[in-house]
Amino acid sequence: MRLYIKCSNCSNEISFWTWSSDRVSLKMTHGDKIELDCKNCNTTKKYFIDDLRAKKSKIALIIASIIFIIGTPIVLILLWDYIWQTGLYGALGLILIIGIPSTIYGIINKNDSQRISLFNRS
Repeated sequence: MRLYIKCSNCSNEISFWTWSSDRVSLKMTHGDKIELDCKNCNTTKKYFIDDLRAKKSKIALIIASIIFIIGTPIVLILLWDYIWQTGLYGALGLILIIGIPSTIYGIINKNDSQRISLFNRS
């Protein structure tokens, strides 16, 4: 998860990546304060973990979008003959095939939102 805080000197946004899913586990590994470097003004300062915020991950959104955009045509190409051989069930199968990448996209997006919400609430 990517966490953010504003630099106290230049108000530039400092970000870093962590495996911690909530503030408690982050405090267990780093203590009450974490030392961060601002790349804009080149200062190093300790910040309280309670001041950190999580934002929606662009990487998770990109991965989910790629699965949706690329996954749907691949599944359609692989199962095209089978879908049209089965008649009415083929139409239902077509709807399900389009639904699989959509479901994966939704699950990734929902999990990312839940992790962010959990971190920002704690």
